[in-house]
Amino acid sequence: MAQVRRGRTVRRQPVFGRVVRFAVLFLFLPIVVGCAQPSASTTPKPDPRCASYPMANAAALEDTIAFQGSADVPGPDKYPVFRIPSLVTTADGVLVAFAEARQSLSDPGAGQIAVVMKRSLDCGRTWSAVRVLADNGTGDAHNPTAVVVPGTDRESRLWLFYSQRPKSADGESDIATGTGADSDTIWTRWSDDDGETWSAPRELTAAVKDPKWGIAAMGPGRAIVTRWGRGAPSAGRIVVPAWYTQDGQAGSFVFLSDDNGATWTRGGLPEPGTDESQVVELTDGALLLDARQGQATSDGKRRLFRSEDRGQTWSTGTPGIAMVPAMSSVIRYSATRDGDDRDRLLHSGLSTKGRSDARVWISHDEAQSWVDESILAPGFAQYTVLTKLDDGSIGMAYESLGADTAGISGFNIHFARFNLAQLHEDAEK
Repeated sequence: MAQVRRGRTVRRQPVFGRVVRFAVLFLFLPIVVGCAQPSASTTPKPDPRCASYPMANAAALEDTIAFQGSADVPGPDKYPVFRIPSLVTTADGVLVAFAEARQSLSDPGAGQIAVVMKRSLDCGRTWSAVRVLADNGTGDAHNPTAVVVPGTDRESRLWLFYSQRPKSADGESDIATGTGADSDTIWTRWSDDDGETWSAPRELTAAVKDPKWGIAAMGPGRAIVTRWGRGAPSAGRIVVPAWYTQDGQAGSFVFLSDDNGATWTRGGLPEPGTDESQVVELTDGALLLDARQGQATSDGKRRLFRSEDRGQTWSTGTPGIAMVPAMSSVIRYSATRDGDDRDRLLHSGLSTKGRSDARVWISHDEAQSWVDESILAPGFAQYTVLTKLDDGSIGMAYESLGADTAGISGFNIHFARFNLAQLHEDAEK
């Protein structure tokens, strides 16, 4: 018997048939819902940003001026001198560059130094306007050091570390000891939107500086987040390289956080005699601190310190790459334990004869040796820092002289983009 409902005929099913139908629907409902709303783990991630901005010539360096100094202030970027670069690539492929904006050529500074930043949304081809992140009035804000701490999916937090000190006659070595405002103090800010907005400054001095120190300056350059590590927790430790002075002697150190930056502690101290430093994690979970050698080093080589306990203690120093004493950079490019074809560390730096000819080396044996030295920017150059872009190309910020399209010359921060193939990597494995 049929029943008429709203103009259409519906046939009644036997009770048993209705039960079976509802049971089948119940069993398949989770599958249908799952298809309609895929989980975050299966959602395809966006293509790399830099894939939309491929290099026009894979064999040629792309070079732009990120920060333009000018003898005629206000110039394009409002300051006569830019020095001390830091450079990172965010999880969304945005390049964020930091520098010291200086009012004079005095080194290591004569006051009125600000920490500034720029962003690039097109992988280094163009850069945003200068933005001041730390202005210490008549004193110095100095030594920017940055790191991107991964989050879930493509979310991340960008941390900036820097120091502040009052103006002094010497600019550095006569700084008072201690942790007060009359000494060198340590600060941080962070951004959760690729550097577009920033937290208020937070001081870390009391947590990580020894009161017997005068200078307590960041890297400068980059910090890291451990991915493998040793012990517990094995990964996720933020490691920030830095340097200090005590009783007329300099040394390198790191400070650490295991709770995503909520709290900070100071790591162990390597033997003194070095200063500006960078850190990288090796594939066996050890940390390698690569430090600028003291002026009196007889072999002209940087110093390497290894930590087997994630920065709590350090080995005796061993020779690193030979170059003029200056800040340089070391980053991981690839690792076989990640499924890459080869272990690769990249190291930037300068000539052994002077501050010139910015170059990059490769190591395939976790910094035991460095090969395939490639000069990328001939001529005057100073501090350098590297980053890996999200399409696999490489970026290097470096200090140099140069002119913009208007012919204005100044102490600039350049950005060079290049491919791994341009480093003439040895094909033998």
